[in-house]
Amino acid sequence: MLNRTKIVTRLAFGFTLMLLGALVLGFLGARSIVQLSRISTDIFRQPFAVTTAILEVRADVLATQQIANGLTSKASPAGAAQLQQKLSATTLRIDANMAKVRERFFGNAADAARIDKALADWHSARDETLALARSGRYAEAAALNDGRDARLTDAVLKEVGNVAAAAAAKAAELEQAAAREQSGAMGLIAVMLAMIVTGGAAVAFLVTRSVRRSLEAAAAAVQDLIADSTDKVFIAEAVGAGDLSREIAVPEPLQIDLASLPDDELGVLMKTVAHMSEVQCALDEAFLHMTRSLRQAREAEQGRDWLKTGRNELNFLIREEQSTAEMTDKLLGFLVAYLQAGVGALYLFDERAVKLALAATYAVSGDMKLGEHFRLGEGVIGQAAREQKIISLTEIPPGYLPIGSALGGAAPKVVVAVPLLHGNRLVGVIEMGAFRAFSETELKFLEVAREGIAIAIDANLSHQRTAELLEQTEQQAEELRVQQEELQQSNEELEERAQMLEQQRENIRIKNQEIEAASQILQEKVAELERVSTYKSEFLANMSHELRTPLNSLMILSSLLKQNKDGNLTVKQVEFASTINSAGMDLLNLINDILDLSKVEAGQMQFNIAALAVPDLCDSVRATFEPLAEQKGLDFRVEVSPGIPALFHGDEQRVHQILKNLLSNALKFTEKGEVKLRVATPAAGENPLPAPALAFIVSDTGIGISASKQQLVFEAFQQADGSISRKYGGTGLGLSISLQLARKMHGEIRMSSDEGQGSVFTLYMPVEAVTGLAEPAPRAAPAASLRPQIQAPRPAAAAPLAAATAGEEHLAFPSPLPDDRTQLAAGDKCILIIEDDLNFAKILQGMVKERGFDALVASDGESGIAMARRFLPSAIVLDVMLPHIDGWGVMRSLKDNPHTRHIPVHFITCMEDRQKAMAMGAIGFATKPVSMEQLNEVFQSIEGSIAKSVRKLLIVEDNETEANSMVALLEESVVDIAVAVSGAEAIGLLSSQPFDCMVLDLGLSDMSGFDLLEYIQNLEGARRIPVIIHSGRDLTHEDERKLRRYAESIIIKGAKSPERLLNEVTLFLHLVESNLHPNKQRMIRTAIDKEAMLEGRKVLLVDDDMRNIFSLSSVLAEKNMVVIEAENGKEAIARLDEHHDIGIILMDIMMPEMDGYTAMREIRRNPRLVNIPIIAMTAKALRGDQEKCMAAGASDYISKPIEVDKLLSLIRVWIFQHV
Repeated sequence: MLNRTKIVTRLAFGFTLMLLGALVLGFLGARSIVQLSRISTDIFRQPFAVTTAILEVRADVLATQQIANGLTSKASPAGAAQLQQKLSATTLRIDANMAKVRERFFGNAADAARIDKALADWHSARDETLALARSGRYAEAAALNDGRDARLTDAVLKEVGNVAAAAAAKAAELEQAAAREQSGAMGLIAVMLAMIVTGGAAVAFLVTRSVRRSLEAAAAAVQDLIADSTDKVFIAEAVGAGDLSREIAVPEPLQIDLASLPDDELGVLMKTVAHMSEVQCALDEAFLHMTRSLRQAREAEQGRDWLKTGRNELNFLIREEQSTAEMTDKLLGFLVAYLQAGVGALYLFDERAVKLALAATYAVSGDMKLGEHFRLGEGVIGQAAREQKIISLTEIPPGYLPIGSALGGAAPKVVVAVPLLHGNRLVGVIEMGAFRAFSETELKFLEVAREGIAIAIDANLSHQRTAELLEQTEQQAEELRVQQEELQQSNEELEERAQMLEQQRENIRIKNQEIEAASQILQEKVAELERVSTYKSEFLANMSHELRTPLNSLMILSSLLKQNKDGNLTVKQVEFASTINSAGMDLLNLINDILDLSKVEAGQMQFNIAALAVPDLCDSVRATFEPLAEQKGLDFRVEVSPGIPALFHGDEQRVHQILKNLLSNALKFTEKGEVKLRVATPAAGENPLPAPALAFIVSDTGIGISASKQQLVFEAFQQADGSISRKYGGTGLGLSISLQLARKMHGEIRMSSDEGQGSVFTLYMPVEAVTGLAEPAPRAAPAASLRPQIQAPRPAAAAPLAAATAGEEHLAFPSPLPDDRTQLAAGDKCILIIEDDLNFAKILQGMVKERGFDALVASDGESGIAMARRFLPSAIVLDVMLPHIDGWGVMRSLKDNPHTRHIPVHFITCMEDRQKAMAMGAIGFATKPVSMEQLNEVFQSIEGSIAKSVRKLLIVEDNETEANSMVALLEESVVDIAVAVSGAEAIGLLSSQPFDCMVLDLGLSDMSGFDLLEYIQNLEGARRIPVIIHSGRDLTHEDERKLRRYAESIIIKGAKSPERLLNEVTLFLHLVESNLHPNKQRMIRTAIDKEAMLEGRKVLLVDDDMRNIFSLSSVLAEKNMVVIEAENGKEAIARLDEHHDIGIILMDIMMPEMDGYTAMREIRRNPRLVNIPIIAMTAKALRGDQEKCMAAGASDYISKPIEVDKLLSLIRVWIFQHV
């Protein structure tokens, strides 16, 4: 029905419906607003006004109460008047507000009546109270105010609260009514609004749909007609401006069914549009044909111009005067740029090598390596050269000569190879890559240009070759001329130099004579100094022995006399004995100081550097010097500054010695006042050491030292007061020794003093361990000794006790002292004393008898060895300085013999080589002279060793398999073995129980073996436990040096290590070898025989470097070999004539006068020496050295630096073969 009505009618009907709905909605909204306004007015006029008034009443009541409080507290007249005014104003406000409440309160009337009554009572009581206050009765007024009035106030406030609550309830009731009204209005408005929107949308949809269909059809036809009109206008303008690259798209005519169109305006419009579409298609076809014709004509003209321009520019490049490299670079750059290729390479053909060589590149990436040469037929380049035609490739795979830039890189899409031909002769090949295919015009340009390029390059190469030949010819001519001039000048110079050379030769001959004379004098002085040093060392050694031996007896006997056990000495005689003992001790200290000074100067002092605890050191010093200070009436203090390191590094014995010297001097030179030791960290700028240090500051209030004498106190045998009438005694060695000891430990001593005020001596010690600490110099075996020693005989199977009679032994070795040898029976416990000082031996014998043992005495090494084999004593007390065979030889003989190696041996000697004794298996070491207390400790140690039936062994090994293997190897009924798998567990075991020996692997899981050894050394009682290092790691010389300070033996795991380990453990546990399993006995014999093979053998060491002689002599002397030294081949032959019992020769090669090769040939010419083993040593390691040595007569060869184990192994092999 709508389609038959007018469009205006349709629109008017829709708008009328929408206006009616809006009027209804407005009426409903206005009604709701009026109702909400009424409810809001009721809320304001009733609950809100009542609540406001009643709250003001409450505030005024409280204010009135405060005013009453002021009036009842004796306020001033002016203050009282002011308070009275405030009271009146407050009362008026209360009455006004209560009037509002009565007028507008719609609540319970009883509530209003109660508040009126409460206010009346409150007013009455208040007036009464204020009347009392005005009459001056403040106390009564205050009592009423605080009691009755306060209660009435609370009652008023309570009623005020009730009224306020009622007003609030009324307000809530009205608010709920407003909310209900609002909710109803909103619902009704929402329903009406929804109806209006729905109805309006329906009317609009129906009207719009009736008009839209006809208009859409007409609009679509028109839109199709003008669809590309704007683009076509732009294309036409561009073509008119000369841009022929664009084309117009020709659309199909509009498909309109003219028969079905109505005859109204819309129908007429659609027919017109269909006709315009047909006309437009015809015009587009004509424009497209015109554009294509113009483009083809222009492209042909541009191609001709591009070819001409390229040839012209190429000809310009070719005509320039330039080298071949410059020409190829420019040609390739031009072609790549002109063809927009992106990357390229040019190869020239080498006719002699018949290959293409890279001559130039363009835009080739640095990481892309091109082939430098190509043969004909090899690759695209080689194939183009062979076929002599252009080859173009498309669809190139990735990675083929990429085109790169700063923003990225990619493989080209097309590659073209262009051979360069001069006639039929190949000159080179150009290869280019591009992201697009080359056009026919571009390929034509390459075809036309390549011959010209080839001709230009060929001509350039010919010109270059001609220029090079010409330059070479000119250069040769110039060189010939120069050589002629130089030859003439050289002849003249040679004549002058010949004269000068003759004169210099004469000068050199004279200087050589002078140098030889000076060298001879210098050698004589060096030899004299060596003799003096030798005499000094021997004198000190002899003096030590000769003085300590009688001094030892003197001190022990005087100590026994001083004790007066028999009570047959008078008091005066006991005093004499004490004086003798004290004098002997002073003499001993003097001997020790002299020997210490000598050792320090000779570099033979041993230092055991370890971490030392400051508290322990301070406690030891305090315990030593506090009694001495008390005896002199001096104050003695030890102070430790807060924050200092708890540990520092040094030799404990030497640090004690230094502090003892410093504190002893302070006590000696201080008559009154105090002596103090303070340990602190040196301030910045005061530390003389290059590393962090601790300062031990010894200060006193003594006599001090004058400035002129302060430099003398550190010199040997010097004192501040050196006169014959000096007050204080002493040798003057203490400070000199202390200074040198400190410096050997990388420390320092500094002094400051004022005469008459006291002195301050400061010892600085490094906190951390310093590498390269001073070590004792190895002892070289002298070629000839002033006091020859007889070497111990090789061990033989000793007979058991019953194998010989006591009478036979007694006749063979007479007793130097009456002993118990003739009274011994099988099973008796006895101790053998091997001592050449019979006085001391007699003292020891008495102490042995006192402890219930039988005593045997031998006064020399030979007798001691024989008696040990014969009687098998329970223990041995051994001296070192013995006739015939020294104590070291006795010890080696005892430990090499299976029947005596288990006997505990304790050294008491003047020598100071404790480490050597302990490494040989001794249970203890004491240095003469010894006190009675020391002797008691010695015999307690011996008794403990004898009484111990079960030995305890600790194995520290983190590898379970290795640990089990060692347990199986070392397990015995008399050995209790404990295994620790970590350093912490080992420390725990050592701290909780005593052990007799420890086997340690250096590679532990939680700490290194070095750390464990250093920790063990600081444990009480654990320091003297023998330690055997059993490790699989290769040790450096520095490692071995450090380990020698802690360990008695070092064994490297290997094929023969079980034998050595079993031998060392049985040695340190003092196990009876005959009680072991036969297999274990054989293993021990194998280990011992390998070491005993070198004992007593003479070796000739030939080397011109004294450092090598010194170090090798030390090593060989440790194996008890006798070393004969020679500095060259002539001396070696002379030594062989002097010593016919030399068993092996170690020969250096590079020596003066006679080298090693010549010396070996001379030795082999002697029939007596034709079979003597010679091991050649040389620092050279060139090919053929070994063959030269063998040809000269060497038995074997070893290169420097010499590995000690390898050298000893070679010596054993050749001595065994020679024997």
